[in-house]
Amino acid sequence: MKALHINSTLPFQGAVFFIEDPIILCTILSALMWRKLNGEIKLYTDKVGYDYYKRVGLLGLYDGGIDVDTLEHLPSTIDYRIFWAGAKLFALRKEGTPIAMIDNDLVVWKPIGSEFASHPVTVLHTENLDEQVYPSGYVLLTRNGYQYNPAWDWNARPCNTALACFSDPAFLEYYIGCAVDFMEGNAAPAHENVSRMVFAEQRILAMCAAEKGIAVHTLLGDPFERQDLVTHIWGAKVYARNDPDQNRILCNFLLQCILRHFPDFSFGTPKLQSLLETYK
Repeated sequence: MKALHINSTLPFQGAVFFIEDPIILCTILSALMWRKLNGEIKLYTDKVGYDYYKRVGLLGLYDGGIDVDTLEHLPSTIDYRIFWAGAKLFALRKEGTPIAMIDNDLVVWKPIGSEFASHPVTVLHTENLDEQVYPSGYVLLTRNGYQYNPAWDWNARPCNTALACFSDPAFLEYYIGCAVDFMEGNAAPAHENVSRMVFAEQRILAMCAAEKGIAVHTLLGDPFERQDLVTHIWGAKVYARNDPDQNRILCNFLLQCILRHFPDFSFGTPKLQSLLETYK
């Protein structure tokens, strides 16, 4: 099954776009491991992202092609600093189904394409309804005049879409339409920019599925269970960002995985050579 990596640089408005060292290494491992076990992988990015990937030496990872045009023409009615993952929805809409979407901080270690294909929607796992992350509807900021769908079940557990697969084209379009509708014009400043994005991407998905009577299949029952199916460095990269020792440990782990599983991978650019020399 084809998978997507998606990286829009719009959330970096006013700042220089870059990818942290652990994410560069995880991107390499994520793409190569998917190709080895599950199928081709494609990159969606914009011109700034394309130039960065080219300079670093990552473009060759994508045997499924590279799309620059889609993310260059995203709707201007959305604030991508607030909806920092919003570009993923437009890449999904362009690509169609069946499709797997993988965050570049996640690695899949086993063949799972057939499991994906047999369900309309598959996600990494569901999440608890933590009020700090998933506040009630009356707390969330919305544009003037926006109204929630009265058929939505606010008790549906949000879907972690660090890894997600869609096999039902009608449902995918319905979900994207609902998420985009929530994001458009929703630009009021706030003290945090997490709750609206995860509502649009992850909670709306669960509520749309419940509304349509679709059972969301999950790969993990508990995100903290011991398992050998995926590695998601979401939490580890935060520690690495704030602690040089943790950064070195994480980068060394990822680098050793690349060298062990893909000994012929070429660290052929100055940036990749620097990562090899620094963290080996």
